[in-house]
Amino acid sequence: MKRGFLAALLLSGASFALACSDTTSTAGAAGLSGTYDVVLANQLVFVTSQDRDELRVLDLTRSPREFIPAPNPLEPLAIPVIARPDSLIRDVGYDASGNDVSGPYIYARSSGGRDISVVASARERLTEVTRLSTGQLITAFAAHAPVAEGEPSVLYYALQTRPEAAEQLCGPFGGGVVMRQDLPGPDGFDAAALPPALPVFCLKPADTVMSMITLPARANVTDSLVVAIRNVSGTSRLVRVVADGASVEVPYKRPRPRPFTVPDYTDLVDIPARLLVTHPSYKMSETVTEPAGRYVFAVLDELTCNTLDCEGVIALDNGPDPAAPSAAPVLARDVTGAPMLTLRPPGGLPTGLTLRTGLEVREFLLDGVAYLTSVPLLGIVPSSSGDITLFRADERRHFNLDRSSPTTPLDASVTAELRDSSEAARSDQFPGIIASEPGCPQVEATNATAFLCNGTVPGGTYRFVYQGVLPGLVGLSRDLTQEDPPLLVETALAAARGVVPGDSIVLANNAGACPAVIPVLRLEDQGNGLTRIYPDLTDPELVTAIEPCASYPLFTVRAGPNVKPYVLYAGDENADGYVQRLDVNEPYTAATFLDYYYHPDGFDLGLDPPRSPTKYVPGPLTLTLTPTLGTQSRLVPGDRYLVVLQPRFRRFNFRVDTSSTSNLAVYTLPASVVATEVDGSSLAFLAYPSADGVLQVALEQITDNVPNLTYLRAFQ
Repeated sequence: MKRGFLAALLLSGASFALACSDTTSTAGAAGLSGTYDVVLANQLVFVTSQDRDELRVLDLTRSPREFIPAPNPLEPLAIPVIARPDSLIRDVGYDASGNDVSGPYIYARSSGGRDISVVASARERLTEVTRLSTGQLITAFAAHAPVAEGEPSVLYYALQTRPEAAEQLCGPFGGGVVMRQDLPGPDGFDAAALPPALPVFCLKPADTVMSMITLPARANVTDSLVVAIRNVSGTSRLVRVVADGASVEVPYKRPRPRPFTVPDYTDLVDIPARLLVTHPSYKMSETVTEPAGRYVFAVLDELTCNTLDCEGVIALDNGPDPAAPSAAPVLARDVTGAPMLTLRPPGGLPTGLTLRTGLEVREFLLDGVAYLTSVPLLGIVPSSSGDITLFRADERRHFNLDRSSPTTPLDASVTAELRDSSEAARSDQFPGIIASEPGCPQVEATNATAFLCNGTVPGGTYRFVYQGVLPGLVGLSRDLTQEDPPLLVETALAAARGVVPGDSIVLANNAGACPAVIPVLRLEDQGNGLTRIYPDLTDPELVTAIEPCASYPLFTVRAGPNVKPYVLYAGDENADGYVQRLDVNEPYTAATFLDYYYHPDGFDLGLDPPRSPTKYVPGPLTLTLTPTLGTQSRLVPGDRYLVVLQPRFRRFNFRVDTSSTSNLAVYTLPASVVATEVDGSSLAFLAYPSADGVLQVALEQITDNVPNLTYLRAFQ
């Protein structure tokens, strides 16, 4: 993620101020200033120190871990580069088995800059080899390592406007261009003898390349690039191009996102993306190996996305044969065979993305027992909210950590409990609710009957309150001078809309409520925003019973016992949580047509070829009170049936403990991320512009869905 996006986030939040405050001293002091990007090569983490126009290098093989020292060992090594570097890439290569290997160079550029620093990444060099001057604004770059002994490293960079060298291919007018620069190895490097940069892909007018990657390069085969393009008109597209100067685009498409439907791949739209990543080869099983570069993972571009699905990460499928990539690459399918769902962070926008093979993460079972999972291809997404999300990139879906065993996810379920008005559980529990999605299997439930499909159930708490207080009609003042008719009350018209004849007026003073309740006879709109609620005083015994309460200054209106006596609240019992009034056997639709947020194993919608009949359906979820609950002899006003929907789905999210007592209080805004294995430990390294530091995260020790303070190490 680049500086423009992050700078806007920093300036809009408190983290900018925190970055200047004092913090507890942390390990590996390097005097970083302007930490916007990190890149990993040869077990070295290269870090931008933007305000110093330098790169610093964290050595992962040292013990204790620290930045490589300068010739003066009291200072960390500084690699002078172009002014204000905020974006780094490396030569990406793959060996014969498809494993990720680093080439001889890393590259640095600056947002709004025209130059690129080429830095030797070998431990014995670590110096800027040359500085390429393009003369035009650079918007993105990518590179791949030599494909064979004696071959050059190849750097691609996108220019906002065309240099003269590109006019023969692209014409003198129009948009920018993607250029190719061959670079010999550091041993034989001669800046004066560099071949000229060549144009390989012409952009359309007003196009800007946001991000690009090289697909795995092979000897004697023209390179393939994947390019994310944004147009000033507010549109974006994602294309694969062959770097041969022919300017041919192979568009990536995805089904038009629509809620509550299964993509059918007949109505395809362009993909807006702002960050791209691909992967090395990885093994799904002993017999199945995915080749390097099959999937391209893209962070969606929120600025130009005009569909209903605009935030998060998706994957595109180039096909299983890297030698003959698909001519129509489309949205990938996840491990179930269904169209992949967008992987969203819990909050904020993605600020980085990396994929890594063979790392381990710690998961917790339902009983709290921890175990380690080796993930064939792990995805890591930091976001602007401070959250970091791990996902199963090999499966193209989120983790589901709600499990009773490492291989047994829990089914969605429902629990229900009868409580009194003080929320204390009553001793006489009984089934009183039916939760149903049509066509779904029956699942575990407590005091309820449930038919649910995993991956659709929205988590929520509902209170069905018998003769419950109506919203906005609790503890109101009444006019004690009103004598004709007696005990008449007035309230706002909006608040009175839920009242019906037969409801109950309850008078009260500071000592408590009147034991006798007054039925509502009728309501009358006064035309001034108020409603009069007339009491029913036709019963002489009632008049006598309420006489001691005639001077009580407060009143509350409850649902009556006969017309829709249950008041439904979502969450807490207050005006904000009020949903509606219900009767026994009257269903409440908790979700109209449910969208899947996770595809569980066995999911069978959208398969190619389709399966029939399907086991999963996107039907409505209804909650219905049963007649057994409606037996009024067992209930008193204020009793409630507490219903909890349990999705049994837990993503792998975590965040840094930035409380005032933490020495990581300034680690609020993560940017780019890299990950690797170091001496058997799975480690991630995140750049934090808010802290001018790099945070090391031990993935085998992190606890999901809570702020973490231990097993983190800061380098500033």
